[in-house]
Amino acid sequence: MHYIIAFIIGFCFGVVPFSYIIGRIKGIDLRSMGSGNIGATNLGRSLGFPFFAAGLVLDGLKGLVPVVLVRSFAFPAALAGAGAILGHIFNPFFGFRGGKGIATTIGVAIALMPQSFFIALGVWIVVYFITYFVSLASIGFACVLPLIAIILHEGQPLDRLFLALIAVFVIYAHRSNIKRLLHNSEPKTILWRKR
Repeated sequence: MHYIIAFIIGFCFGVVPFSYIIGRIKGIDLRSMGSGNIGATNLGRSLGFPFFAAGLVLDGLKGLVPVVLVRSFAFPAALAGAGAILGHIFNPFFGFRGGKGIATTIGVAIALMPQSFFIALGVWIVVYFITYFVSLASIGFACVLPLIAIILHEGQPLDRLFLALIAVFVIYAHRSNIKRLLHNSEPKTILWRKR
C-alpha cells in the first residue's frame, strides 16, 4: 500500500502543468507554439530564457517535493519520483501527452542522488553547448544518470533501477526528436533567444 500511495502522491504533483500555466498567463497556448510541447523548453523557445528558467525550476520542484515528502513518511521515495515523472510525461489533462520529463527528472535526481545528478548535468551542458540540441542533451542526461549512479553506488538499488526505467520513458518521450535528429531536421534551440 505504501508503494501505491507514494506513486499517487508523485503523480498528483507531476500532472500540474506549470509551463503551460505560465504560457497561458502570458497569453499563449504552448500546444500551438513551437514543438507543441507543454514543457519548459518549448516555453523558453516561445518566451525567452527567463520563462524557460521559471518552467524548469517549477517542473523540477514537481519531482523534488514529492520525493522529499514521502521520504519523511518512510515511504518508498523512488515510487513518488516515478509517479511525478510519468504524470508529467503522460498528463491525463492533455490526452496523456505532457512534457518530455527532463525537468521533473532533474528534481527527482537531486532528491535521490545529488552526486550523480551533478555529473550528469555536466554531460547535459557539454552536449548542449556543442550541438544546441536540447533534445540530444536531455537524452544524454537521462541515459548517463543511472550509469553514474551505478558506478558511484549512490542511492538504493531500487532508486538506480527506477532511474534506468525512467531513461527508457524519456527516450520514448523524445521519439519524434530522435527521428528529426536522424533526418537532420531537428531545430537548434538557443534558450536565451526568444523566437
